[in-house]
Amino acid sequence: MIDIELLWENYVELGERVTEGELSREDFEKQVYAFSTFLSGMNKDYHYNGTYLPHYIDEFLDFLECFYRKYPLVKVFFEVASCYTEVSLIIDRYWQQDCIFDNENEKIFTYWKVCPSYEKGLVYSEEMLVECSVLCETKRFIYQSKIGNVEEKVLQEVEKLREFLNNKATLRDREV
Repeated sequence: MIDIELLWENYVELGERVTEGELSREDFEKQVYAFSTFLSGMNKDYHYNGTYLPHYIDEFLDFLECFYRKYPLVKVFFEVASCYTEVSLIIDRYWQQDCIFDNENEKIFTYWKVCPSYEKGLVYSEEMLVECSVLCETKRFIYQSKIGNVEEKVLQEVEKLREFLNNKATLRDREV
């Protein structure tokens, strides 16, 4: 199983190196090509990697830059939602956090994953789509908002999400 938190931290680190110019597209292309060729030669199951993987270099580097720019904002939303139970928070239909109360240990269990309905265009967008679902007894409450000019509006949107969660979800563990 993939450690999604470690994967996301790796994306942030690589995104920073690409954004800051420490890792050029040319150097990354050489690394991917070398690794793909090595893998093709070492394992017959990966025979086509030498020609297949290099076609995705530009797309991956663009993804890393967008990921690096947005992930700190995503973490702010995740932090707010992590205090509530039965909450699923999805950002840009990519980042997903689910919070479930563990009755045995009497604490919230939080886990992250890539949303199954992932749409790459949203991660690349200047906007941010925030979708939250709260299960309260037998009712499900939905919150959805699209933030334009993300960095300026994130604090306002966090407060709107917090208000929604305060009204619809159960607060546990700590004060928000």
